[in-house]
Amino acid sequence: MKCNHCGAGNREQGNFCTKCGKKLRETCECWVKKEPYNCGNDTCPGYRLHAQLK
Repeated sequence: MKCNHCGAGNREQGNFCTKCGKKLRETCECWVKKEPYNCGNDTCPGYRLHAQLK
C-alpha cells in the first residue's frame, strides 16, 4: 500500500506509514477491539517515540 502523504510503500495490512507515521486508512483493524475502529489519531501513537529513538 502506497502512503498518500510521502509515497512510501507499506504492507497491505498496515494501518500507519512506516516512514512518516501518517494514517494509511480511515478505519484500522483495532487489535484491542478486534474490529474496524477509528482511533482518532492522524499518526501512529508510538511514532514519536520511535522517531526519538532513531
